[in-house]
Amino acid sequence: MNPLGIDVADLTFHYERHSQNVVDHVSFRIEPGSITGLLGRNGSGKSTVGMLMAGLLYPTSGSVRANGQPVYENPGLMANVCYVSDSTPILEDEKTRRTLELWEASRPNWDRDYANELIEAFGIDVKKKPSRLSRGQLSSLYALLGLASRCPVTIFDEVHLGMDAVAREVFYTSLLADYTKHPRTLVLSSHLIEEVESLLDSVIFMDNGRVVESGDADDVRSRHSDGGELAHLTDVLLKMTFSS
Repeated sequence: MNPLGIDVADLTFHYERHSQNVVDHVSFRIEPGSITGLLGRNGSGKSTVGMLMAGLLYPTSGSVRANGQPVYENPGLMANVCYVSDSTPILEDEKTRRTLELWEASRPNWDRDYANELIEAFGIDVKKKPSRLSRGQLSSLYALLGLASRCPVTIFDEVHLGMDAVAREVFYTSLLADYTKHPRTLVLSSHLIEEVESLLDSVIFMDNGRVVESGDADDVRSRHSDGGELAHLTDVLLKMTFSS
């Protein structure tokens, strides 16, 4: 399957225990085959938007479509949209290799040879249970699952947070190299903007459940800082106010 575009239209979501919207009338488009940064501070709504895009949550209102089709409970799309975070379900009580086998069986584009390369690059001991892995190895495992799946849409939600600087560099380098060979639609949800901005084609800045800026990364730089670094735009963008 070719890379998929994602259209998010007037998307709103709130959990039953909260009256306030976690995602508040959000709209944007992610072009097929692009690397998009979903950026903002912790608690801005990035993770919820990522899960909605992956069909893991049902919108309170609005829609998420991939190539014109609704994502939620769509069997034809679900196997081709991958969402990985630091809480990705894995087989905690079995050796890590069993999780890799399960993902290989459920992901049509899984590349076993590439997965083995990443195991070596990240230094993951697949003979151990996930509960016995270090925090850094566990984060690297989540990154491996997303990379080796080679899904047409892959969403990485802060998977790098448990990694040390060396492992994060392995992740970013591996992601860009494999994207070049196997183009797909990638979304990087992060608040570490300085580390990811060189990878990004487009950006979506979120704050308090809303989109405060979005578009081509270079265009956003030009609009707000005469072409400066995206990381320096955060405070400017998050000071924007909304009129009702």
